[in-house]
Amino acid sequence: MTAPRIGDVAEARVARYLRERGYTFEVEPEFGTGRHPDYLVTAGEHTLVAEVKAFETYGMFQDTVPGQVMSRSLSEALAPIRKQIKKAAGQLKGLRDRGWPLIIVLDNPGGRPIPFDSPHLILSAMYGDLTLQAPVLPDGVLGDFRGVAGRNGSLRNDHPYVSALAVVRREDHAAQWAGAWFDENRAQFGDDVQALVAAFAEASQGAPEGDELFVEVYETLSTEAVPLPRDVFNGPRDRRWVPNADRTALVPLAAGADA
Repeated sequence: MTAPRIGDVAEARVARYLRERGYTFEVEPEFGTGRHPDYLVTAGEHTLVAEVKAFETYGMFQDTVPGQVMSRSLSEALAPIRKQIKKAAGQLKGLRDRGWPLIIVLDNPGGRPIPFDSPHLILSAMYGDLTLQAPVLPDGVLGDFRGVAGRNGSLRNDHPYVSALAVVRREDHAAQWAGAWFDENRAQFGDDVQALVAAFAEASQGAPEGDELFVEVYETLSTEAVPLPRDVFNGPRDRRWVPNADRTALVPLAAGADA
């Protein structure tokens, strides 16, 4: 039996997320642009278009040589993510005047060796290699360091029609349960590892099954893109980064903030 293509797995996971959120969608609808983005989504009163990209790459392990120390610059490490952002943006380009939010969705269902888990590295892929800067105060002392976007961001100067980037996250219920169990019970066993393992094995017979999908949304800084409404992709586990007041950076959306 042939294994499914990694891109098909990613698209299926996104479709599952959309269904679980109660959204309806068309798959690769005909827009008359010569391109076929993956999903035309209806979420309540909102309509948006999403293009899904996955990763099939050796990433951090690309061109490694046995016996040598592996070294990757930030630009090299983020190259696979930036490549997929650009490819997805190309699929959405012909829809820039339709009045819909245009969303890039990235997923890594194959667990490829790319820096995909850190929000700050996703931000770097979007807007430039993270650089630390600190002001020199009048008394000659350094002020607080803060991260600023440097060079090479896929969305820094290009693709102003892209409304947001969404990253798919998956959490296994059993793994989540196991972490909570160890946090709660480890101390009572002290150094008795065998007793700890035995207790865990017994307790794990009742571990929950299944998994949960959620997304981390990064609204773009573009003033030209149609905004992604805050009441879309806003599930209980979903997270969102939004432009700050002067649209110079993305910051986490505060819990309970207005949609």
